[in-house]
Amino acid sequence: MDGERDARIAKILSAAVAAPSGDNSQPWRFVFRAPNTIEFHAIPEKDNALFNLDGSGTFFALGAALENAILEAKALGFEPEVVYRGEGSLVAALVLREGGMLSGAERELQQAIPLRHTNRKAYKKVPLTEDDQRALLAAAEGANGASLSLLEDAGVMAPISRALTTMEETALGNKPLHALFFGSIFWSKERNDAGEHGLYVYTLELPPPARLFFKALRHWSVAKAFAKIGFPKMVAAINAKQNASASAFGVITVDRFDRARYVEAGRLLERVWLAAAARGMSLQIVTGLLFLARTLEQEAPAGFSEEERALVREAYARIRKNLGSAEEPFLIFRVGYAEAPTAVSFRKPPVIAYAD
Repeated sequence: MDGERDARIAKILSAAVAAPSGDNSQPWRFVFRAPNTIEFHAIPEKDNALFNLDGSGTFFALGAALENAILEAKALGFEPEVVYRGEGSLVAALVLREGGMLSGAERELQQAIPLRHTNRKAYKKVPLTEDDQRALLAAAEGANGASLSLLEDAGVMAPISRALTTMEETALGNKPLHALFFGSIFWSKERNDAGEHGLYVYTLELPPPARLFFKALRHWSVAKAFAKIGFPKMVAAINAKQNASASAFGVITVDRFDRARYVEAGRLLERVWLAAAARGMSLQIVTGLLFLARTLEQEAPAGFSEEERALVREAYARIRKNLGSAEEPFLIFRVGYAEAPTAVSFRKPPVIAYAD
């Protein structure tokens, strides 16, 4: 093997795995195919099917990983070419040729890769500066079939935020969602340091009393009893106020719902997130309700009552109405200014398979 080449490939893929993925699922596999191609393979079974309709969450994560890899490859002197694949596990191939370099804007994004983390804290509820707004929108330019709009009207953000937290309201009163949510949470710092799949409880930014209560809530019998007295609505209302503390909501749309556009949306989001991180801003994806609504609309997963389905449909309709756009939103995030997160999720080091 070529030691220098392998070291560069490892750096590229270490940047790739710093990308976001649902519940830190890291649904990817990498193959280096000599002489100069890195293959990005999807592992959709790592993502929960309820939020992964058409592999959307998996392909979105692969897009973010691909964007990081492109930036790192350029930083290492490659001129990368992306070749998309439409079938099977192979999502894209990154062909590496010598002679590339980063532009000034790209270098800012590449240097922000280790700074990019989810921040679930309350934000400072101040407007975006004009420079920051321009930087976020500029980072979203050039995507193929995916686009970004920023929503900054507090009077519109508030009802959208409450509609989005119908996700939490449903999850705390629905047994399959409760099992999915609490099954992904762990309390072990060692597991987080090892980059395990799941959510480290400290990344949720719960105050100490709430963390203790959270341990009790993971038992379905306890959650079910509290659901009867309206506890899920209370939690949803509190979370809605926290989400609405953002300076803006970012809304990503795609011109069609297929794997190529999911990948493009992931690349777009990662560039925007890196631009935010480079400028000291915070960001959190708040899109579970959108993914759940699409799943319930197109499939019939067991364990959801008609009342719960209607609640999700109505919340989704309120989001569409308040967005005031004919385009169907694919993903929503909140962005703004906040104190640094208490904890962050780590990733497993990339495993690289080599093939001729």
